[in-house]
Amino acid sequence: MANYKVVLEIEIDANSPLEAAQKTQDWIREPDTDWQYYVQRASRKDDEVFSVDLSEEDENAVYDADNYIPLIN
Repeated sequence: MANYKVVLEIEIDANSPLEAAQKTQDWIREPDTDWQYYVQRASRKDDEVFSVDLSEEDENAVYDADNYIPLIN
């Protein structure tokens, strides 16, 4: 079994970091919200980054994120 990093990035308008985190948490807990994740092996920084969309069927859920640029470096 491999160890992976999973990143969920969003941009959200808020008055403070705390409010941004609270709004994000409320949004995550909303039912029927579709999410797209970026996944990479944790042990290899230069390894491929994949985009995973859990609203898709298995064979269409994972694809290369060739142009992935993190919001926070």
